[in-house]
Amino acid sequence: MGIIQRQTLKNNVLAYLAVAVGAYAQVKVYPLDLELKGHADGLLKIALLLFPLFTLGMSVVMVRFLPYLRGDREQTAAQLLSRGLAVVTAGLALLALFNLFAGDLIVAALQRGGWKLGKLVHYRWTIFGLLAAMVYASVLTAHLTNFKRIAIPVLFNNLLLKLGLLVIFLFAIYGYYDRPGFTTGLVVLYFLTSLGLIAYATYLGVFRLRWGRLPLEEKNLRDMVSLATFGIFGSIGSVLATHLDTIFINTLINDEMTGVYSFGVFVASVIAIPFKAVNAIASPIVAEHWKKKEIPELRFLYQESAMVLFAAGGFIYAGMVVCIPYLYQLTERPDELALGYYALVLLGAGQLFDQLTSINGTLISYTDYYRWNIVFLLGMGGINAILTYQAIAVYDLGLTGAALATMLSLCLYNLAKGIFIYWKMEIHPLSSSLLFTGLVLTAAGLLAWSIPGPQGAVLNILLRGSIITLPFLAFLRFTNGVPPLRRMLRKGVKAMF
Repeated sequence: MGIIQRQTLKNNVLAYLAVAVGAYAQVKVYPLDLELKGHADGLLKIALLLFPLFTLGMSVVMVRFLPYLRGDREQTAAQLLSRGLAVVTAGLALLALFNLFAGDLIVAALQRGGWKLGKLVHYRWTIFGLLAAMVYASVLTAHLTNFKRIAIPVLFNNLLLKLGLLVIFLFAIYGYYDRPGFTTGLVVLYFLTSLGLIAYATYLGVFRLRWGRLPLEEKNLRDMVSLATFGIFGSIGSVLATHLDTIFINTLINDEMTGVYSFGVFVASVIAIPFKAVNAIASPIVAEHWKKKEIPELRFLYQESAMVLFAAGGFIYAGMVVCIPYLYQLTERPDELALGYYALVLLGAGQLFDQLTSINGTLISYTDYYRWNIVFLLGMGGINAILTYQAIAVYDLGLTGAALATMLSLCLYNLAKGIFIYWKMEIHPLSSSLLFTGLVLTAAGLLAWSIPGPQGAVLNILLRGSIITLPFLAFLRFTNGVPPLRRMLRKGVKAMF
């Protein structure tokens, strides 16, 4: 087994272990103080909103341009690392000076104008600390990626962050420190991620800083700036599309409702997990077929990926809609979390539509049309911002309105990409398999929802989950309703496509 296969396997194991830790925390720990959880989410989401502006595309540039540098790989990687750290440090320094000399004045002026600024009033330096930690971790992760090390960065960037947040949350719950102490602990936790990455790079012997003239081949500085700009705008669109609803809820409503909404966001995000595996398989295949202009093969992959993703996502969504009300009963705050049920259903529906439209983003990213991704991402982010603000601030629809806005923007985003692909390549993801899968899951879900159940939340989850699972597995195994999954069940993952 080569280094790429080993690192990928370790990466997947750590990523799903992090999901398990997150699930436990969401169900058993965070409901103990939804207001505190919402406070943390508000700070982190604002830092994530600023993140693309202050990474300045360096993580993308470092990975994409290393192959175009002549000479020793460690030397040239060190040169890219030095430049990446210098650029992001300069950007963060400017932000710090701006906040120091103008932050209070601007906040006061905006408040006089009737703006609700939420965490930006009292927690700007906290947000700056979180942002700086995230930015440095991103640059260091890119550097390690250049040496084909992707597993341990996941340990620091994902698993240990989830474990650390769980620990400092419990410390705050049981009175070891107050909210300011919790907030400080949050910043320290994120900086420990960067220090861990530095320690790992040092252990590998690749944490070196070098300057000197970049020995570029085929590319030049203009190409680097162009790619960095492309990365910045693409990331901005992605952040606007995925985090803005939580920021608006935190700013315009309160911390507690942010905690409730975050529970729904986490559960709905589980629907998207199968995409990572399918995309890992499909991406190199798309690139190869496009190079040879094999459009019929791309059509086949597009449709079969849609079958797999819709089947997997639909199965998770059906179980989620039916079983989540009983899952609430296993938490410490079932009534409060139940306020976010309809938001969760809408967020899940948006994710399911994303799965139905399959690998449309991959078909754009790995072909000559990759620049269009910026247009679609920024469009989605702008629509989401407008709809979410209207839903919360104008129509007072609360969590359900925010989720509806996110669902609509996600559907419009994928619809636009689908139309674009059909226009350029004359292929689409639709097939009769999607109809059959939808009918089977709808029937199983309605049956699981409507039958009388036993006493107890756990027994209801097991019974109703089984009513959905067993018929659906039979549908996959004994019919040709989803051909790629039937092949996988018979011959293994490699036979899927």
